[in-house]
Parts: sequence; C-alpha cells; structure tokens
Amino acid sequence: MRDAGELLADYDDYLAVIEQPEQKKPKSMGSKFSMVTAAMIGLIIGISLWIVPAAPVPIPSGQLRYSLTSNPISQTIRSWIPDAPKINLRQDFRMGLGDWMGGSGNSGSVSGALQTDGLRLWKPTLKLADYQMEFQTAIERRAVGWAFRATDLHNYYASKITVAGKDGSRAEIERFVMMMGKEYDRVRLPIPVPIRADTLYRVRVRVKGDIFSTSVDGQVIDSWRDRRLRKGGVGFFADRGELASVRWVSLSEADGFFSRLFAMGFIVHPMYTLGGF
Repeated sequence: MRDAGELLADYDDYLAVIEQPEQKKPKSMGSKFSMVTAAMIGLIIGISLWIVPAAPVPIPSGQLRYSLTSNPISQTIRSWIPDAPKINLRQDFRMGLGDWMGGSGNSGSVSGALQTDGLRLWKPTLKLADYQMEFQTAIERRAVGWAFRATDLHNYYASKITVAGKDGSRAEIERFVMMMGKEYDRVRLPIPVPIRADTLYRVRVRVKGDIFSTSVDGQVIDSWRDRRLRKGGVGFFADRGELASVRWVSLSEADGFFSRLFAMGFIVHPMYTLGGF
C-alpha cells in the first residue's frame, strides 16, 4: 500500500521523462564534402575530354606555334587566361632571312645556318617585352653576339661570348647597352665553363621585367638587371674580326601558371605555320 501523494510524485517523474524532446544527431559534414569533391573532379575530367583532339594532328614542315584546339569552348577558355602564350617562334634559316632586318650584306644564311654579320634583328619579335630566347651556335672566329629588347638597330641590350685560343681557356661574356647608337656600361666577366671554337653550344637567354640571365648548356653564366629598355626583340651581331654560325633560334614568351597548365599535352596540340604568326 502507498499513499496517494507518492503515486502522484512517481507519475510526475514519468511524464517528465517521456516528454523530454529527442536530441538530434549532428549531420555528417564529411559525406557532403566528399560528394562536392567528386562532382568537381568529374566536371574537370569531362571538360578535358571535351577539349582534347579526337585524332592526331598532322605535322607539315614550317615553324612551330602552340595553340589550343579549334573547339570554340577551348578558345573561350583561352581568352579568359591573362598570361596565355601568344607566340612560340622557331627559325632554322632553311628558308632564308626574309624575317630578318639589318646585316652588313657580306654574308647571311649559309647551308641552313645564320652567319653573324653586323646586326640582324628578327622582325616578328620587335614588339615583345618578356620572353625566353634559345639558340644553338658555334663560334668560328673569336665571338658570338646577340641582342635583346631591341626596338631598332640603334637601341638594344647586347651580350656576347668571346674565346681566346682553341681550348677556350680565356672565355668571357661581355654585355652593354646601346641607346641612340651610343654604347653604355660595357662589362666583361669570366665564364665558369670552357667554351671552345667550332663546337656547338646551346645558349638560353631569359628576359623578364628588368632581370636578364644567360645559360650555356643548362649552366647559368651571367645574370644582371637594367630598366632602360622596356620592350624589343632579338637578333645577332658580330664586330670586326668575329664570326659565328647560328643553326636555329627559338623564342617564347615568359610562362605564367596558367600558361604552364595549358601547355600540357592533353589540352594543347602543336600547329605549324609559315611566317611566324
């Protein structure tokens, strides 16, 4: 037997338990994140498969230029990229020197190579600013010289590699600035690699902003900076008593992040064009 008050107290406790609201379990954020990630990856793969060419691209003779496919979607994407490469030029001199200006007139293109004489500038490059120049050359007498940021035959930066003796024991690099036909600030420095006459070397010149660097066969031999000339193209020159042969020269604009991304083989394919553009 229990008192009525005890029964009412137990009943009140019972109601308090059954009327307590059910606690909600937190939703899993990991599953939502996984679904979003999978959807983004699927979208990227779908766009890549849409842009990629359906068949191999034929390779005729001519100068090489890299470009996106003719798919209108890819052209639209390319137009959104601020640092996409505009030019990729290569010249091997088999078609003569029609794209070049200047020179002394004593020599020129011989057996598919440029023989340096006076100053010759590559006309399709004269309005560029930042780029990478690369060429293969052999020094026949004393030195090989090249110009960059050249607006004309009287305004340009100049560098040249000189050798003394067959063993290249006194190889040096010289550089100076030519403005309004007058030379300024000539500097001569020793080269940490041997340079021999009648031997082919691959020279790379990087022009970016006010910083210029030169490497031979992958080894940097010089780096400097100057702000006087903001844009201009490339060329080759020889002073009196100097002669070099240039087998080929290529030029591409400086790469940004998106340029390197869209240079991947599954999005970009090679196209050939005559005349450089």
